[in-house]
Amino acid sequence: MMNFRDYLYFAEKQVMLAEDQLSKSLDANWALIPATTLAWSAMESFVNNRLDDFATLPESILQLHERAFLLEQKLRLANSGDNLGQFVLEGIEYNRLEDKIFFLIAKFGGQGTRRVKKGDSLWQRFEEFKNTRDALVHPRQDRQASLSVAKAKEFIETSKEIIRLLSENIWNKQVEF
Repeated sequence: MMNFRDYLYFAEKQVMLAEDQLSKSLDANWALIPATTLAWSAMESFVNNRLDDFATLPESILQLHERAFLLEQKLRLANSGDNLGQFVLEGIEYNRLEDKIFFLIAKFGGQGTRRVKKGDSLWQRFEEFKNTRDALVHPRQDRQASLSVAKAKEFIETSKEIIRLLSENIWNKQVEF
């Protein structure tokens, strides 16, 4: 099974291919697009696997709405059956990656850990990365993504920084790449 390190490795290889193409004055978008989406997948893989890890904690440790968030399920009040009047988890309710990141830091980050705010430079880079990734994965005529080797490298580094941030906050450990 592939993990976040594999996705980062593949993204970096795509950037190397793009650099080679550009050195020959050829189009490199065919390599930059997957580099960008692979860098995003690395970050998403790391975050989603942490959610899965914490979802296996004993039910008594987490409140029901937190379990719902970790499991990406809907929380609703049962209006019939054996669970009448009780909150139950059901169905799927996907959460935005940024919400998952903030939840993991807020819930599992220790005291004095490095926090991130939406105005921070890291978060601004994350937002630019997200907008570019969204434009690539959900193409529209009115929303074009502009890629370069430098931009792809920046996206890979942003992915690594988010992973480092989470690792520092959750385990107080550095992740090596």
